[in-house]
Amino acid sequence: MTMKQKLSWVAVAAVCGGAVLGACSGGNSDGSASNANTHPDGGASEASADGALPVDGAEGSVFDVTSSDAHDITIYPKDPVITVSTGQPIPSLTFEARVNDKSVTALWLVDRGEIGLIDVHSGVFEPGGAIAGVAKVVATVGTEDVSTTVTVKISVVQNGGTGGSGSGGVGGEGPGVPVNAAIQGILEGATTADPNFRWLYPYDGTVWPLGLLSPLLQWTQGAAPAEAVYIHLSSEHYDYKGFFGLPPALPPGAPLVRHPIPQEVWKAATTSNAGGTLTASLVVAAGGTAYGPISQTWKLASGPLKGTVYYQSYGTALAKNYGGGIGGDGQFGGATLAIRGDSSEPTLVAGSNGGLKECRVCHSVSADGSRMIVQRGDDYAASTSFALTAGYSETIYPVADREKFGWVGLTPDGALGLGNAAPLYAGAPTSSQLYNMNTGEVIASTGFASFVTKAGFPAFSPSGGHVAFSLFEGPGNAATGPGDGSQLIAMAFDRATATFSDPKLLFQATAGTAPGWPSFLPTLDAVVFSVQSRLNDAGEFMMTRYGGRGQLWWADLATGTAHPLDRANGSDGTNSYLPTGPNGHDDDTSLHYEPTVNPVVSGGYAWVVFTSRRMYGNVATINPWASDPREHDLVANVTPKKLWVAAIDLNAAPGTDPSHPAFYLPAQELMAGNTRGFWVVDPCKSDGEPCESGDECCGGFCQMDGDAGGLICMNHSNECSNEYEKCAQDSDCCDFLTGTKCINERCANVVPK
Repeated sequence: MTMKQKLSWVAVAAVCGGAVLGACSGGNSDGSASNANTHPDGGASEASADGALPVDGAEGSVFDVTSSDAHDITIYPKDPVITVSTGQPIPSLTFEARVNDKSVTALWLVDRGEIGLIDVHSGVFEPGGAIAGVAKVVATVGTEDVSTTVTVKISVVQNGGTGGSGSGGVGGEGPGVPVNAAIQGILEGATTADPNFRWLYPYDGTVWPLGLLSPLLQWTQGAAPAEAVYIHLSSEHYDYKGFFGLPPALPPGAPLVRHPIPQEVWKAATTSNAGGTLTASLVVAAGGTAYGPISQTWKLASGPLKGTVYYQSYGTALAKNYGGGIGGDGQFGGATLAIRGDSSEPTLVAGSNGGLKECRVCHSVSADGSRMIVQRGDDYAASTSFALTAGYSETIYPVADREKFGWVGLTPDGALGLGNAAPLYAGAPTSSQLYNMNTGEVIASTGFASFVTKAGFPAFSPSGGHVAFSLFEGPGNAATGPGDGSQLIAMAFDRATATFSDPKLLFQATAGTAPGWPSFLPTLDAVVFSVQSRLNDAGEFMMTRYGGRGQLWWADLATGTAHPLDRANGSDGTNSYLPTGPNGHDDDTSLHYEPTVNPVVSGGYAWVVFTSRRMYGNVATINPWASDPREHDLVANVTPKKLWVAAIDLNAAPGTDPSHPAFYLPAQELMAGNTRGFWVVDPCKSDGEPCESGDECCGGFCQMDGDAGGLICMNHSNECSNEYEKCAQDSDCCDFLTGTKCINERCANVVPK
């Protein structure tokens, strides 16, 4: 067994807990492997001192599989397939190791304990019954390894559901009641096409990360009101058929036009085919006729989202500090909240009940998740600092620092900040400077003031080696011309000497538009940004409200070639695939703003979170700019002002579209206007703390510790780095020969084009 293989077995044992450790240990109470080797029939024999193993039926003779005249070691059966079906006993399978076609004893391991467990001595494999897929089975005979695969397929049939099934974080009324045999027969029988029966959400081609709340499937009402729905999820290894009548929470007379995927089903379906595809089909029954099917195919990332999104919310129920709301009791909140990739609801980070002085919204966050700078609701020119690693403790900057830190661009560790001089609020700085964020003092820098006086929306790269901003004022250079707010610039930054250099023009806006809110990809070679109308209908600069339009773009640093992120914006580059509707939703492809990119590659992709005012299926359909609780009843109506996420291909060619259709970020409050998500890594953990992957650890490595009984942060001791662990070059990564790359000092799987 290679060192890389050994690492994979350790990781599976840690992830799957004591059950896997026990299955791989021969049942010893201390969890260690037994020295006795057990035949498949239950008999035991001792291995010889040199590792030779007895052969069944050979009456004590042995084949020395470690000798120079090698023998043919095989596993039987080879590449078997096991199917687990609802309501049927879970089948098991016994593997057998053979030398020259005769049985020998072996030690057995499986690399994916979530798919099934194997007894270390007997070779009996038992599927777990929840997760399908392909696992690698290895037999160790003497000092030699031989492997095969086992494919577990799962077929699930469900009639009716209970509980919220993930709908609380995505909207909807929860699962429907069971259907009778007649309705189920109609849904599975012959169908009739209905052009009025169409998908609203999700979108065909969406890339889903693992670990999210299940999405709310949404569709248009067809020729007749539906009384039941048949949801069919299918992939290479997992098949699900769900039959549901009307949800009990559905108001009388309301149409059946949305339904959640049960959470446990969504987890199984996505995990079972991680890195592959998943097809979803819908059939509805109405008046004894089945209509459909309508189908979509989604891509699945190979891993979960990493990090936390910090965003601001107007209308949150977690803090009440504003009056004058039209709906409810007239009170609503302005606060900054947090969502992790696996969250089911947001966490209040900054802001509390009280008057405007308790409002905390407009914010910036350092990429390492340690510091957040927030503006005060009663005075937007006044700033406070939140220590995100110390219980969200707040430090209010003194009056002398007023007007310095609004929408400041923070270095990855939050120690330095580059002042934002965009005209977003009264009292914006007259010039941009580099600040010490602990003391508020100006840090003398070189190469910045001679190029730019006012930098808008500054953002440092995750490594801190570059900064991007809009050139509002300043002499610029021959390539950019003087600053007028139409140019997006990137500059190199040397922190040791506080030197800015090598300004590059990434984007030149056309008349009436402006670039803003840049954010670097984790590959450090490109920037995602928004191109917005300079002024909205109210004459405000770069605001998303009151008719402000915007789209997402990207540009690479090497060539400065810019291109819209068409699929994330909602089109194929020519035609929109987004649904249209009344209330100003005739073209939702230009309702996207304020992107920030996850600084860590997750599941083979980069991920961008952004503000959108598009329709969210049939849940949020009111006017795109209806988001101020003082102007609209947002207690009775759902505002479309929400956070969305899209996958971005890595290492895309300049001038192409590397994006994929976006999905609604689960767990944000439905009855609130949510905006300006900052995606950052979680604060790192010290050696000895439990972890799941190396990006969580300050030292960069997360490894198995026998005494701790699981994965903990520790010093590097492997000969190569696993995904998310620290690296300096591609060859440091265990799987670099098969496409894993070192991206921003972390090993990351890259989805091939």
